[in-house]
Amino acid sequence: MVADALTRRVDACPDAETLAAFLDGRLTASERAHVLEHVADCDACGFVVAEIAQAAAAAPEDVEPIPAPVWWKSRRVIWSASAAAAFATAAMLLLAVGGGFQRSSSDSAALGQSLAVHAALVAAVGNERLVEPRLTGGYAYGPLRGTVRSGQSFVAHVSPDVRIAAAQIEKADLANRTALTLRALGAAKMALGDIDGAVTALEEAADRPTPDPRTLSDLAAAYIVRATRTNQLQDFTKALAAADRAVKADPTLAEAWFNRAYALERLSRAEARDAWAEYLKVDDQSGWANEAREHLRKLGPGK
Repeated sequence: MVADALTRRVDACPDAETLAAFLDGRLTASERAHVLEHVADCDACGFVVAEIAQAAAAAPEDVEPIPAPVWWKSRRVIWSASAAAAFATAAMLLLAVGGGFQRSSSDSAALGQSLAVHAALVAAVGNERLVEPRLTGGYAYGPLRGTVRSGQSFVAHVSPDVRIAAAQIEKADLANRTALTLRALGAAKMALGDIDGAVTALEEAADRPTPDPRTLSDLAAAYIVRATRTNQLQDFTKALAAADRAVKADPTLAEAWFNRAYALERLSRAEARDAWAEYLKVDDQSGWANEAREHLRKLGPGK
């Protein structure tokens, strides 16, 4: 499902020449805006753009640039913790060299920073799962660390790398508060155990016109975590509503289907069986899929 998340919109991805022209500043204003909107919504293209920027920044001035197609041999980019770390570094370089590619644009630099700091958090987390529901952004599967008691879904200890990445996200959000930085801030707050702060950030991002379905999915996750901590049924209802909106906007978003099923399990066991089965139609091979099957097993056969 990690690869699926990165190739979800493969048919709409710009070709190599278009991405190269985007970085070189050779597109018209309307073309650049279109590509920028796509890159903000596509982790695979964001990764490639950052990698091309890194290569250009590292190359000596008298060396001919590497043609973009070399970097775009395949649209199937496999995401891993090491790839996330590489992407974070590359996107940070995009900040430094962005003026060289597009001197008249600051939005690409802001986008690069937003992608970078969130990717740094993903890399720092690795497979140390933070919460029981799923977060978007390419987080690796892992069992929930520690024993869950009285609805406590958070890990008992947060690594220094995660704290540093979370601090970078908070700094980026203060500098340029966008829906993208707010979504990253929500994940960072959850990583630090500040669930109320996570809900506040994600609610603000979701309150914007046409919210990203990934924001809605992460908001559902935040509601679930808060509900399990406080045992408030209302938050499970809010989580279900947010997850429903997310899957309607993007039926391929596995994280949203997972969170929807999780919320329903706390509200209606009968409907939860169908919800977990729906999740397995989107993802039937990952560790998350195995966990979904375990939920189904514990729910037992339907009537």
